Amino acid sequence: MDREALRAIRIYHGMTQLQFSAALNVSKSCIASAESGYRNVSDNLRVRVAQRFGMSEEVVKAVKDARTSANIG
Repeated sequence: MDREALRAIRIYHGMTQLQFSAALNVSKSCIASAESGYRNVSDNLRVRVAQRFGMSEEVVKAVKDARTSANIG
């Protein structure tokens, strides 16, 4: 999971960075730093996202769509 995937999952669930961080029990700065690329998405954060939000087909599709639109723009 990279920064684009993390952001896509958050947006797919309609959450702000603050809401997303609270759901994952991490700081908002952790999410903001990971999404901006300032810090890598840690294994711990990957596990938390998978445990909390899963990786359903809809989530995987949202990540792919986000990556496609990022490449277009």
